[in-house]
Amino acid sequence: MIRLVRIIMKYALIAGACSGLAQAVIHSLKDNFIIFAIDINPIIHNLYEKDDNIRAFICDITEPAQIKAVKMEIGKQTTSLDLLINFAGIVELGSLIEVPPAKFERSVRINVIGNYHVTHSFFPLIKNGKGRIIVISSEYGKLLGLPFHSFYTISKHALEIYADSLRREVKGLGVRVITIRPGSFKTEMVDSIENQFKRLVDETDLFKKPLMRMEKMMKGEIKNAAQPQKIIRTFHQAIYKKKPKIVYRIHNSLKMKLLNILPPRLQDWILNKFF
Repeated sequence: MIRLVRIIMKYALIAGACSGLAQAVIHSLKDNFIIFAIDINPIIHNLYEKDDNIRAFICDITEPAQIKAVKMEIGKQTTSLDLLINFAGIVELGSLIEVPPAKFERSVRINVIGNYHVTHSFFPLIKNGKGRIIVISSEYGKLLGLPFHSFYTISKHALEIYADSLRREVKGLGVRVITIRPGSFKTEMVDSIENQFKRLVDETDLFKKPLMRMEKMMKGEIKNAAQPQKIIRTFHQAIYKKKPKIVYRIHNSLKMKLLNILPPRLQDWILNKFF
């Protein structure tokens, strides 16, 4: 007698699904999850068209109406989610004095408010599945304010507070909120950082030398960037472990961690040596 075993698939929503880190994680999960992948980039359909367990949607996470439309489509396939991860984010670099306010606003809108919109909209499904929400912060989410990194750092600090508050609010509902702080990885975001520094050095009126020194320092960090596949083990712990950590750190810079624990005046003194 042949016994048929029914495999029960889980459901995951992954935003920012075109990013290098997201692609690595999605391909590691697709055998165990039906994945709803969303991204503003139309290339998402080409990336995942050959994968039966991945359903791709074009969606701007800063537009609640678009999120609502995607939610309606997903709602036709499931009433619960086991996992929500939002990789969507941008890095905006530059001086707090010289960069137009619109860039700061864009950084917060995508990195913080976009996260909020996605989680707020899909939380009923996560609650139904007693699932997990993974918030993608950064090592900059707990670092001091570095010159010319302010927009990104501010948004990630805000995201850390958001994750902490959300975790404490929903704990009693059977939903876990986990924060992951990646360091430097070889993705399109790293390419963006290099290109932005070149442009900033060319355009600045006030900070040419400091920006050139910062560019040199960042090239050293980028040189040591890890391959995206190295994050898989950490994500699997956060996703599958019965009692996951509240925060996971991946490939964080030792220099930055040491600098972060020093008193503010000593931090300023060291930074002044560079900038």
